[in-house]
Amino acid sequence: MDDTTGVPVFSARDRVDVTPPDSPRSYVLAPMTYRERQAFRADHAREGGIYPSQAQILEALRQAVRTAGPGNAADLLGVIDAAEADPEGQDSATQSALAVIEATLSDDPGYAALLAARRRWLGMLPWCAARHSLRGWSGPGLSPFRRERGAVPADLLDELPEPEIEAIGLRAVALLRPDPAAVGNSVARSPSPASPTPTPEG
Repeated sequence: MDDTTGVPVFSARDRVDVTPPDSPRSYVLAPMTYRERQAFRADHAREGGIYPSQAQILEALRQAVRTAGPGNAADLLGVIDAAEADPEGQDSATQSALAVIEATLSDDPGYAALLAARRRWLGMLPWCAARHSLRGWSGPGLSPFRRERGAVPADLLDELPEPEIEAIGLRAVALLRPDPAAVGNSVARSPSPASPTPTPEG
């Protein structure tokens, strides 16, 4: 969906103008083609590493409890088990108890390493998406726009303010999803299905 006109985005020929909040700069994005999506995913794998699953995170937390060996270890492990059985976080009491355990054991090396890996994966997602989806920009303080080998050069992208990279990158990620209102009307206009949002498994 174009941010300014409300027109659904159907193909890589469509462009979306994005102006981050409180920014005098404007950025032009386009949905990635099939090959661009593959290049983006490969780039993200290199830059962001591997996304640890929730099951891996909770298992590392269990091991941290066992390593610490507190007298109430059985109770703590029970909380972790209950949290794993409640992936949507509906049980607020369980989630609160889990948060206490996480904070207490945050310096456990194994658990901390997985949290850092997850943070890096999530943190690099908008950067990589912006790099492959950007088609132009305008405004003060910007170097001339260019793409090389199908993407914005890393050193050029790094010149952008961090909040703006995040804003345009998350918008680029959103363009990987089909617009719900457009899906039912897109058969005649776009015979190719849209790419799903990147997942840790994909």
